[in-house]
Amino acid sequence: MMFGLAEEGNEDLSEKVNEVMLVLDEKPKMEFSRLGKSKDGRPRPVKVTLSSSLKVAQILTKSRRLGRSEKFKSVFLSADRSFELRAEYRGLVEDLKRKRAAEPDKRHYIHNGTVNSREKT
Repeated sequence: MMFGLAEEGNEDLSEKVNEVMLVLDEKPKMEFSRLGKSKDGRPRPVKVTLSSSLKVAQILTKSRRLGRSEKFKSVFLSADRSFELRAEYRGLVEDLKRKRAAEPDKRHYIHNGTVNSREKT
């Protein structure tokens, strides 16, 4: 799933998605489409379907590069999750926020479905 990709009325979605993939140094075989209805001028998410889970993992690993790109700074990628997995992840994020507030001197992160902490370096 790709979020925050600007949307215009007569856009060429393939060109935009390919530009994002160029920033990630990837040229995978893929299908993509916008989801939902337009509302409030917010861009709709883009569902990107890739040929293998290995490619998905590679692209998600490289997705940090988008934050360093001026053009795609507001675009972020995430794995497509079921409703149950989204609810579980939302709980992890809440736990992460609580830990960050309680222990600001440590580095907190989510890894393999758990919230982990370590000393800042």
